[in-house]
Amino acid sequence: MRMLIAVLSMVLVLGAAADALAQKPEVSEIDAWLVRDPQMSAQFAVADQLGYFKQEGLKVNIRWYIAGTDLPSMWGAGNIHLGTATATMVVPIAAAGQQIYNIAPQADVGGVQQVVLGKKAQDIVKSPKDFEKLKVGMPKGASVTMAIQSFCKANSVDFSKIQFVNLSPPDAILALGKGDIDAMAAWAPWTFRAMKEAGGKLYFTGAKSNIPGKEGPVDWLQVHAGIVASGKMLKDNPNTLKAVLRAVRKATESINKDREGAIKIVAREMKLDEALAREIMTYNVYSMEMNDKIVKGMGEFVDFLYSLDRIKQKFPPEQVFYTKLLEDVDPGLVKWKSKTEVK
Repeated sequence: MRMLIAVLSMVLVLGAAADALAQKPEVSEIDAWLVRDPQMSAQFAVADQLGYFKQEGLKVNIRWYIAGTDLPSMWGAGNIHLGTATATMVVPIAAAGQQIYNIAPQADVGGVQQVVLGKKAQDIVKSPKDFEKLKVGMPKGASVTMAIQSFCKANSVDFSKIQFVNLSPPDAILALGKGDIDAMAAWAPWTFRAMKEAGGKLYFTGAKSNIPGKEGPVDWLQVHAGIVASGKMLKDNPNTLKAVLRAVRKATESINKDREGAIKIVAREMKLDEALAREIMTYNVYSMEMNDKIVKGMGEFVDFLYSLDRIKQKFPPEQVFYTKLLEDVDPGLVKWKSKTEVK
């Protein structure tokens, strides 16, 4: 009996060792290309600073860059294999025929896409229908347009009656303060500045309505930040990517359990004032749960960018998701499974 127990114990030890070897990262050092932005890169900053990548046997070289709009051209050069992105970045890359895969979500960031009423509009808008009377300043083709369209549909507002003025967020803040426009639509932190500097009032976001009598959560804009990888990275280094996902999962838990500690890290790494980082992060929902809403949101961006002629062809949104690695790391996080084959 003792001999049998000893043999079984040895089998278990050898099995565990073999499993650990099978899961060992193929490489010990990788680059991750990240926008200096709490929406897209908070978990990577926290994982790096709290040593979670190191615990997984990885050295992750953080390569910060300024604007997410730069990613399509950078990806096209073939030098980036791991990063973070939203649908506005993923869709143009995939539509151009390049291989990019969202391997895990990180955050629902619809809450930072916001519509702010100016002082005059706060008196004019007694009901959603009054929004038809407004002159709204916003960048032409911005994602927040989709939130306004959804708001209109939900409240029987005629989108075609709204007068839009093509303004960058900084110019929209000035125009709102002068009364040249009645409202502005943009994203944090510009909308925060509009409220503080121009006396604006938050009317709704992609995720929440502040409309009097209709306050509460809404699904007016499905936009999520996710971890993206190239086809080459997926084929050559799946265990390395699983290690990244494990570290990011720990970071997500840290952000949700110790928000103040995470804010200090994010503010330092993103070069933001702590109060501003705290405010931005309040509107984000940090979660790695993969669900069908995320796929639906990607499809809506495909339609939206196609309607603006920013992409020349549509594609099934499912093709840019690859959930197998996340399922291997934590099956409970995968509520929707992709059938994508890596090319």
